[in-house]
This record gives sequence, C-alpha cells and structure tokens, in this order.
Amino acid sequence: MKKIFFSFLCLLFIRINVGQNAKVSWGPELFKPRKTDISILIGSDKNSFYCLRTISSFFSITDYAFEKFSKSTLTLEYIKQLRMPEINGRKLQFEKIFLLDSTLIVFASRYDSDQDKFSAYVEKINAHDGLLISAPVEIDFIVSYKKRNRGSFNFILSNDSTKILIAHNEPYDKYLNEKFSYKLIDDKANTIWSAALELPYRDRYVTMSNYCVDNDGKVFMLASIKKEKSERERNKPSYSYDLVSYDNKSKTLNEMQITLGDKYISDISFVITPKGNIVAGGFYSNKNADGLAGSFYLSIDKETNKILLQGTTDLTSEFLSEFMSERRANKHKELYNYKIDHLVSQNDSGLYMVAEQFYINVVTTCSPRGGCTTSYYYYYNDIIVVNFNSDASVRWIKRIPKTQISTNDYGYYSSYSFVMTKDKLNFIYNDHPKNLTGERKYPKNGVNRRMITVLSTLDSKGNLSKTLILPAKDERIYTRPKISLQLGTNQSLFYAIRKKKFKFGIINYD
Repeated sequence: MKKIFFSFLCLLFIRINVGQNAKVSWGPELFKPRKTDISILIGSDKNSFYCLRTISSFFSITDYAFEKFSKSTLTLEYIKQLRMPEINGRKLQFEKIFLLDSTLIVFASRYDSDQDKFSAYVEKINAHDGLLISAPVEIDFIVSYKKRNRGSFNFILSNDSTKILIAHNEPYDKYLNEKFSYKLIDDKANTIWSAALELPYRDRYVTMSNYCVDNDGKVFMLASIKKEKSERERNKPSYSYDLVSYDNKSKTLNEMQITLGDKYISDISFVITPKGNIVAGGFYSNKNADGLAGSFYLSIDKETNKILLQGTTDLTSEFLSEFMSERRANKHKELYNYKIDHLVSQNDSGLYMVAEQFYINVVTTCSPRGGCTTSYYYYYNDIIVVNFNSDASVRWIKRIPKTQISTNDYGYYSSYSFVMTKDKLNFIYNDHPKNLTGERKYPKNGVNRRMITVLSTLDSKGNLSKTLILPAKDERIYTRPKISLQLGTNQSLFYAIRKKKFKFGIINYD
C-alpha cells in the first residue's frame, strides 16, 4: 500500500452557534488521499476518536488503515496501516473492528477449501500508539464444504461494551433445523463461554436478526419464521417472530412468539432497558408485510419470557394527511417501506422508536441496438418518531419531512445521524435550502449540489425545530450523515467531505 500523507490547512478550530440548543466546533480542513475514504468511526476514549479508512482500487476495497484524531483539535494523531496477513498462503478478509478498553479488536475471516473450513480470526492493537499487541489467531470456525455456502459470522458488542458475542450460522441446509453457535469473549479476546444450539425450525424458514447481549452475558435475538405451506392461510401473515434467548448459566434456550393476531408485523425491534427489562416496538399492516397502518409496543419479562404489557395504535387520518391527500388519509391508506433504526428506552418510563423510509428502485433501459444500462435509485425519505408511554399507549407520533434521492451511489450523502441528549432527539441530514422556509408536504430533493446540512430537534412534547449547520454554498463541503459518532451525553461527531478535502465537526448540545 502506498504511504498516506495528510496536509493540514492553516485554519483555526472554529466554534459556531447554530441555534439556542447547539453549537458546532469545526476542525481544520484536511487532505483526503486519492481513492480512500473513511468508512467507520470506530469509537472514542477520553481524549481521542478512531476511524477506519478504506483504500480502493478498481471498485473494490484493497486495503485498510486506522486513524487516531484528537477530540480537542480534531487533528490527526497517527495513521497506521491495517494489514490483513496471509495464513497458509491466503489473505484474511476484514470483518469488523471494535474499541474496548483502549484496545482495538479486529476480526477477520478466511475460507480454506483444503480443510473444508471457514475460520474467524482476531487480533489486538494498542489504541494509544497503534502498535500490534497480538497477531491474528483463530477464534472460531465453521465446517463447510462449499465456499458459496460457507455459513456466516456476526460480531455483536454487549450493552455495557465490555464483551463481544461471536455468533456463527452453519451452512444453509433447507432440510435440517436451524443450527448456530455462540461464543462470548471479554475485552482481551479471552473466551468466557461457548455453546452450540439448534432451533426446532427448518433452516429454509428462519432468519436471525437483532442480537443483544445484556450485562450478565445473556443473549437475545429475533427469529423471523416462515410458516410451512400447509399452515399458511389466505389474507393472514405467513410468518411469525420469536424472541429467542440463551442463558449460559442455566444452559437454557427459550423462545417466545410475538404475534398481533391477524395483523402483519411489518417491522420490529427490541432493546434491553437500563433496569434489565425488554421492551419491543414495531409497525404493523392490515394488508401485507411492507405496509404501515399503526405501531405496537411490548414489555417482556426477560426471566420468564412472558409478555407483561402489549398495545397497538392505528395511525390517525390527521397524521396520514401529512403524507398524502386528505381523501386518501380518510380512507386510511397505508405507508410503506419504513424500517426501524433506533429504539431508545426512557428509563423504563417509555420508549422512543425512530424509523426512516428507505427503498431502492432499479431501472433498466435498452437502446434499439440492443445495449442495456441499469440504474439504481436510492430513496431515503421521511423519518417517523413514535413516543410510547410505559402503558403501551402512544404519547405522540411525529413526521420529520425529508426527501433524498440519488443514483448509483448507495446513498452516499443520504440518510441521517441520530443523537439522544437528555430529553431531546437530534437528527442531522442533508436538505434542500428551500425546505428551510416553511413546512412542505412534499419536500424538495435534499441531495444535490445546493444541499445544506440541517439539525432537526424534537423535544419531549414532540415539538420540532430545524436549524442550519453547514451551508454548502459557503463551505463547498458536504456532510456524510451515515458516518457519525456520539461522543458523550451531549456531544456528537460528524464528517464532511468534498473531492480532495474533508473535516470533522463536533456538535455540543445544551
């Protein structure tokens, strides 16, 4: 890999008031090496934050580097190449990186056809100086006879950020039950416990998601289960959700079905509260698996896996009229393609649920001569926030209007970053300048050459305010909302880029 150099422009660390509730501190503009980009903000400690930079060649990632920046000046402290070594002549493939107790823990994988084995490796790096603590060692493996069906690894940080769960799924076999394994490791990459498990459902019908590890090391996840063809009924859901938990102390695997009767669960997520309980939130449809006709709330006893409280709330005509004509709203036409991004527990007194409309439209055009081109249109639109009371009722529901449409770029400048501070919810995203003046039912596309970066804030009563953070016309630089990091209870970091320049900003919330 070529050496990477950064040059710092002679700019001061600037603080700008953007509203009554936020102040932005800008770092200096830095030079971005060619064919590289920051892909992950790994984490932060008391004085610094850490990034992963990817180095690309011919539309694929060829190498990595990790970087350390000062939180006080937003300037570079070091850059180190993250080499993926070869084992038995084959280069490891990067999987994931975490910052735990001043140690960067890096996971990689490799498929070995000679041994019919797909292996996961871990190496440790001292975050303070970027020096290697230990070379990669095998920490888990899957027996697999075909590379294209080799299984998969997931790496999940525990709620208290002191442990990592390695979850591996066995190679797909539609005739056998779903098999998977867990391995919990500490911040030194030492194994705490491991277990091989099996669910009583055939592999072809099960999809696992939403892993959580509580402070005691108990594991929870959602299993989406398709019904057998003989069990499916017309105009009723053909799938169900199970909350699956595993307690290594008692060696027990438990399942609890989550159902809303004849309603379709279009999305669901759950979170472990600070007091150790489980609350789940989601959307439902009366028609299909993609629609949104209302929201639901569940409170679950994590010891007994029993539902303590459950409630559903339909979307009102008044709320729907913010998205569509009053005629359609009065007919209760459903919304579509909203996916839950965040659940925030309010110390067991309620729940915030944040979702964004996202979908991809694929268009293929062919010329009379026979040549065809395919374009991918990425849509990141309105944000919906639901505030649940602890009794499962809805305190308020709010729409944050947003339209973001881009082509063949994976939504590079689209979506948003989210920060919860005290009793406020803060959203940073790119918008069209004309959307700042008055509310629009159908906002102008916010991803374009004139785009600006805005901060939208919801208070505890659902009141929405919107302020300008970065006027692109003046700065000639654009925010990437997906690359963000919450640094503390009232502080967040974000990243802005244009061509050969980039810089970081810190928002301090009052």
